[in-house]
Amino acid sequence: MAKPSYQRHAGFYRSVDPTSDLTQPWKNTPFSDAHPTLSPLKPVFDVSQAAPESPTVSSTSTPPVSLIKVPIPAKRKGFWARLRHFLKDYTGTFLLDEDIITPIPATDISKTNSLRSEKVDLHEWKEYGYWARPMLNDVMAINSPVTSEKSVTTQELSSRIKALRGPDGSPHPERWIPGTKHRALPPRPSRWKIPVPNQPLPFPWEVQINPLLQHLLWGPSPLTWCLSDNPLSPNALRYGRTPFPVFCEPPDLAQPATYPFLTHMHFNAVAGDTAPSFPWPFTVHNSRGIQNGDVLTEIWKHFQVEVTEDERMSWPPSRQQAAMRALIARCEMESYRRQVRFDDNMRRCDALGGVMWFRGIEPTIDGGGWMITFGTH
Repeated sequence: MAKPSYQRHAGFYRSVDPTSDLTQPWKNTPFSDAHPTLSPLKPVFDVSQAAPESPTVSSTSTPPVSLIKVPIPAKRKGFWARLRHFLKDYTGTFLLDEDIITPIPATDISKTNSLRSEKVDLHEWKEYGYWARPMLNDVMAINSPVTSEKSVTTQELSSRIKALRGPDGSPHPERWIPGTKHRALPPRPSRWKIPVPNQPLPFPWEVQINPLLQHLLWGPSPLTWCLSDNPLSPNALRYGRTPFPVFCEPPDLAQPATYPFLTHMHFNAVAGDTAPSFPWPFTVHNSRGIQNGDVLTEIWKHFQVEVTEDERMSWPPSRQQAAMRALIARCEMESYRRQVRFDDNMRRCDALGGVMWFRGIEPTIDGGGWMITFGTH
């Protein structure tokens, strides 16, 4: 029976047990390329222009841009074409048979091509999860972040694995020593380097996004998550391409959010939002490299902020009504879960009007940050 597609890059994560043959080297989960894989993020722009360098980690400004003229093939100048030109002259609106002048962020095309040529295979994301949150004696250990690694003997490793369980079988993950290195343990993937402080970062369109965070244009999302749920709570995250609910594993949250690692991701847009600009931009930080859990947790925290009365009154009536319906539905759902009446104030997630199911992230169209996509399911 074929394995579910999500297992190519996410759970299930098998355990190293005291009964395992610790003299044998660790073997990663077998994978196959027979099934079509999720496509890595494609750069939004592919223009041969040079830029001095990418922005530094502390920069929040929009990268330098240049202009490119995109010609639109001329249509036959029939009656409708003349009518469109008449309306354009009268209203000043844009017509489809005009050339488009659009800003294109300047970038070093050789650098972009280099990053794209290093495509991350699906199993490599999972290998990082294996190392960062290894399953030992069926106990989830924390191996990342780590400052250094130290090799141990087979006898020492066996003792440490056994110590993760108490006499009554209770789990004790706190007893694990991060950085323990042995051939029988999942090795630290060499692809992801710890970011160097203050070194320039790649632009958003130059990196590859973790498969669980990718925005797919159609079909089920790789990750099913309602924005009102804390992503760190049990059963909040599910794989989105399964016929029945399968919940995500903690190692999935410990996987890198991007390749290469980023230390800052500035989110300044929500796809499809009718507001002229996103009113609540925020930045995800992790000096040792942003992981999936960092992105999802920061998104959740940001949209849990209560909406002020002045904010709510500044919205159009239709948006206020949609937000109120979303608040009522959220409270009813939470009341059903808790089996007790739940009331709450309006929060930013309610401002989405019920469209609060995570659909992935991608670079903004101008390349100046990151955009979140939400859906109705």
